[in-house]
Amino acid sequence: MAPEATPREPAQYADTDAEKGDLTPSSSYPSSLAHDSDALVTDKSRGVRQMEALQSRLSTKYRILLYGSFALLAYVMSLDQYTNSSYLTAATSVSFDAHSTLTTISAVKSVFQAVSQPPVAKIADGAGRIEAYSLCVFLYVIGYIVVASAQSVYAYAAGNSIYVIGITGLFLLQNIIISDVSSTRNRLFWSIFPSIPGVINVWVSGNIAQSLLGSRNQHANAWRWGIAMFTIIVPICATPILLTLGIGMRKTKAQAAELKKERARPQLSLQKKALAIFWQLDIIGLILLVAGFGMLLTIVTIANGKGSHWNDPHSIALLTVGGFLVICFGLWERFGARHPLIPFSLLKNRTVIAAFVIAVVHPAAGGVIGSYFYTYVLVAADETTLSAKRITSLASFTGTLTAATMGIVARYIRVLKPIIIFGFCVEVLTFGLMIRYRGTGASTGDLAAVQVIRGIGVGAISFPVQAAIQSVTKREYIAAITAFVPFLPRQGFLIRTVCSPLTLAFYALVYNSAAAVNLTVFYLSQGVGSAIGGGIWSNLVPGKMREYIADPAIAAKAYSNPISLISKYAPGTAVRDGMARAQGETQRVLSITGTCLAAIGLLAALTIQWVKLSDEQSLAEVEEAEVGKLKKVSPREADREEAKLRAEAEK
Repeated sequence: MAPEATPREPAQYADTDAEKGDLTPSSSYPSSLAHDSDALVTDKSRGVRQMEALQSRLSTKYRILLYGSFALLAYVMSLDQYTNSSYLTAATSVSFDAHSTLTTISAVKSVFQAVSQPPVAKIADGAGRIEAYSLCVFLYVIGYIVVASAQSVYAYAAGNSIYVIGITGLFLLQNIIISDVSSTRNRLFWSIFPSIPGVINVWVSGNIAQSLLGSRNQHANAWRWGIAMFTIIVPICATPILLTLGIGMRKTKAQAAELKKERARPQLSLQKKALAIFWQLDIIGLILLVAGFGMLLTIVTIANGKGSHWNDPHSIALLTVGGFLVICFGLWERFGARHPLIPFSLLKNRTVIAAFVIAVVHPAAGGVIGSYFYTYVLVAADETTLSAKRITSLASFTGTLTAATMGIVARYIRVLKPIIIFGFCVEVLTFGLMIRYRGTGASTGDLAAVQVIRGIGVGAISFPVQAAIQSVTKREYIAAITAFVPFLPRQGFLIRTVCSPLTLAFYALVYNSAAAVNLTVFYLSQGVGSAIGGGIWSNLVPGKMREYIADPAIAAKAYSNPISLISKYAPGTAVRDGMARAQGETQRVLSITGTCLAAIGLLAALTIQWVKLSDEQSLAEVEEAEVGKLKKVSPREADREEAKLRAEAEK
């Protein structure tokens, strides 16, 4: 047991470690503040204590209720994500007459997804799992209320940003809680379990979207009901989870006695705790990241679009200030941040560098070719809402199956590089096929077949790349790193495939700082891809519409609100053929851009180290990367090292 601290010891601790953003005990004061129940980052925080109490009561009844409740809520949120893209297209096109802003909203959403998860993880540790879960449900509901009642595209974007924080946090906390209560032996299955029912939504989501919007989007304004219903369904489905956690997390007698003793020990002041969290979360870096990339992605999307040009004062201002903030972010992370988001020391490893390159070009390629694909399928390919939704979701279905298959293959061949190279070869081939089959005159079978092949490529890339980067870098703490895991099934087939259940399960087992930043880059790159796609669309489509449609007023309407013209102009009419030709030719340019990005990813994959996966890789294994060389420690040695450190702390 730790000795009683003198008054000077906690003061010394508070003045040094806390101000540096470190709430773990210092060498001079090893344990009395290590279990501070009010601190947000400690060896045993409030959230950890809650899960220990739940674990002590976790009977078969509790497990069935908890996992079943997670599966129900995950299914509902999956349905939300699958239908969300249809409602976004209808809202920006019909309600706001600003269809080109679709990618702007998606880009801003990606930025919020990239930076919102670490704070949620910190709250889950410090305030508690139930409190964090309740907060995320609240943000989800408030965000969707704002979206459903939005009277402008700006209100929609603001509400969507709040909603993204909520749903990202809900999926994050689901993963953290399952990791807390499951053994490493069973964690794979229980991490997959909540996501299994969501596969059905690949087929069901189209029926639901069509029942609200109509087969030809003749009732497109009904998108508000499609959003609003989740503000009721999600809180109802989340209630069993909160009740189960609340009942199970009551303090045990032993915990109550221990907590009483620890509260008698010196505590950090609220100001010191807040300052420590400020540095640990790198708030300054997060603000610079959000503001800088938000401005750049927005201007790339809207410049030369409706009412905006590159030489406009606001465009120049956004471009200049955004670029300056991004530069400031890099300088801050290198020289000012005490807990930087970017692990510069790991950038010497070629596998880490290759993984970062892939994390940039792979999601960016998907964002480029995926942003307006749903619109193209509705307008140029003349598909119904049901058919369009299923075609755009096919890659998610095949990608999930491929990711699971690749996980099994990797287990037996024990190398990842061939799988990643295979995935990129398929992806480059698929993008080449898109150049041919995303023009005018493509049949339903052509579009569907390309999507199926696309899913195979993505499923063979995302999981193995993360596994590769994790195999050559050092593990870090689980709670903070889990925050960067991209298991949220967002709109668009690329992200839903990347966030397949098997990927989620693997990330629940091992985390590291390089993978964390890699995944943050992944989110931002998805936004960059959407912005590039939006920029190409807004620069090419308006001129092509004016060229192929004689009436200037109809041409302008065909660009800003193409969904409303589907039911007015049948295929074969001059207006509809002009719309199809303009969108088809632009899709070809988008596909060429995506192919170039995918080719860069293939070149990066060739430089990944030939990492051999051994049977000794486990949660207890300590892995370090020093310029591409692995130093492995057996579980027994790791246990001995941990016992030695504890003995020194007790002294």
